[in-house]
Amino acid sequence: CAEVTAGCAGQLSQFLWGVLFDPAYTKGDQRGRDGTEVVDIVVAPNVMTQWREASGKGFAVAEVTQLDLVRGTTCKEEPLTRGRRLFMCSAKVPRAEMKTFLEQCEERVFTTGDQSLAEAMFLGKIPCIKPDAKVQQWQLALLARAMGTLSSVPDLGAELRRLVEEDAARSEARKRSKERSDDLEKQMVAQIGAPPSAWNPTQHVLSRAGMMG
Repeated sequence: CAEVTAGCAGQLSQFLWGVLFDPAYTKGDQRGRDGTEVVDIVVAPNVMTQWREASGKGFAVAEVTQLDLVRGTTCKEEPLTRGRRLFMCSAKVPRAEMKTFLEQCEERVFTTGDQSLAEAMFLGKIPCIKPDAKVQQWQLALLARAMGTLSSVPDLGAELRRLVEEDAARSEARKRSKERSDDLEKQMVAQIGAPPSAWNPTQHVLSRAGMMG
């Protein structure tokens, strides 16, 4: 298991734990207070993929009945609380349907890509789990939400139009891109302790994936 090897829980595991045991995830939720059974469904596209493909239905669903808590060589089985049911649904959400899908989700979500992060933020969701890559973008997005400045984020379409039509805009963009690249390279050199010419293939891959610096 990659999580056992890494010594820490991944995004999905953290999210499942939060749904089950962190009151912040269910703040204001009235479900279960009248004794009725509580059912949660977590939709994730990158789990149970082989099972989903083999089903021929485009989705696969499994019920989570217990959590295996692993520390070192020990493992503790933690059954779900009575009255709680949790299902994992492996399904791809088409980009054209993402907005409608997110509108139906609870406030707390987790995202991995830039576009899904932006859509979640502008729909009032809280991407509550630190991503594996592009952490700085995630931090800036949460800061903008906390400060109430999301409405001041420039419109992408307008910015692209400026780049197409204005020489000054293109020149400024190139300048800022070069400055940003130089700054990131300095951070990565400090983190690795060697210049790019001395990096191994894995370090080059991590740097291009935005997982360093």
